[in-house]
Amino acid sequence: MKKTGKLVILLLIMCLFTAGCSKEAAKKEMQLPAQGDGELATTVDYDFAEGKTISPLTGELVDEDVANNRVVACMINNIDVAMPQSGISYADIVYECVVEGGITRLMGIFQDYKNIPKLGPVRSARHYYVDYANEYDAIYAHFGQTKYAVSEMEALNTDELSGLSAMGSVVYYRDNSRVAPHNAYTDGKKIVKGIKKSKFEKKNTLPDSRFDFNVEQQELSAEDAKKANIVKLTFNGYSHPYFQYNKKDGLYYRWQYNAKHIDDQTGEQLCYENIIVQFADYSDIDKKGYQDLNLVSSGDGYYISEGKYIPITWEKKSKSEYTNFYTADGQALKVNPGKTWISVFPSNNKKGVSFKEKE
Repeated sequence: MKKTGKLVILLLIMCLFTAGCSKEAAKKEMQLPAQGDGELATTVDYDFAEGKTISPLTGELVDEDVANNRVVACMINNIDVAMPQSGISYADIVYECVVEGGITRLMGIFQDYKNIPKLGPVRSARHYYVDYANEYDAIYAHFGQTKYAVSEMEALNTDELSGLSAMGSVVYYRDNSRVAPHNAYTDGKKIVKGIKKSKFEKKNTLPDSRFDFNVEQQELSAEDAKKANIVKLTFNGYSHPYFQYNKKDGLYYRWQYNAKHIDDQTGEQLCYENIIVQFADYSDIDKKGYQDLNLVSSGDGYYISEGKYIPITWEKKSKSEYTNFYTADGQALKVNPGKTWISVFPSNNKKGVSFKEKE
C-alpha cells in the first residue's frame, strides 16, 4: 500500500519507542523534514505522556494499545427505521456511499473498538465498500452480501466477519426491539472474540498515516477557500443530510431525517473535524439496481474544515493504494487532526452539494 503520511509523524512515533519518555509528560523537540534547499526547517515542540502515540487515522494522540489495533471496517444501516444507530460515534472515519434505490449506507473505520457497548444495525456488504476497507487492510464486518461483494472479497483476500458465516453467532446478535433485517448488532467484545477465533492478524498493519495531517488545527488559508457554515449533501430527497459548523469547538455536526444524527450509546450528535466530498461515477450494475462505483480513477471534490471549504482532486491508481487527495495546485492535501466524514457523491449530481456562508 502506498505510503502517504507525513515524515514528521513517523518521527514522532519512533521517538516513543526509543529512550526518552518518562512517567510524567515529556516534552520532545523534533526537527521538521528538510526543505527543498536541503536545510532543516525550524524545530517544533510536542508534548507526550507515556504510553501515547499518534493515531494513523485521526492524527491525534491516542493510547499506544489503540494505535496498535488492526483496523475494523463495519457496515452500518442508514435508513430511517435504523435510527438511532449505535456505536457509530466511535468510528475515526465514516464513509457514506449510494446503494440500490438511491439510499445511502455507511461504513465506519474503527481502531478503538474493543469497548464499544453496541454497534449497528450492521448491514450487508457492497463491493465498493470492500475496496475502501482494503485501503486500510481492515477486517471487514458485515451481515449479508451481494455476489459482487463476495467476488471482490475473494479477489482481495479480505479478512471478514460475516453474519452469514460460522462466525455469525459469535460476532452478532439480534435486537428484538427492532424489525429484521434492521436488528443485527455486535459490540467490541464480540468483535475481539471473532478476530481471535478467526485467527486474523490483530496488530495494526497500516504502513503509514491515512492522511497528511497538520500538527494542529489550521483554518484554510488558500485564495480559493470560502466559508461553509452549512454543508448540504443532497444524495436524494429522502434523508436530507447536512452538517452545521459550530464555531465554539470548530466541529461540523451532522443532521439527517430532519433531526440531529445521534448515537444512542452516547446520546450525542455525530460531529467531525473534517469532511471530504469525493465526486465519483456511479452506474447500475444489473436490473436490481445494484451500484458500481469507479474508484480506480480520478476526479474532483471538496475539503471542508474549520468553517471553510476548498476544491480538491483525488486519484487512486490501483486497488492496492490509498485514494489520495490533492489541493487545486496539485499538492498533497493537508488534513486537520480529528475525525473525518467522507461523502462519495455521484459526479452527475454535483449540484446536490451546496454550501451556506451563514446559518
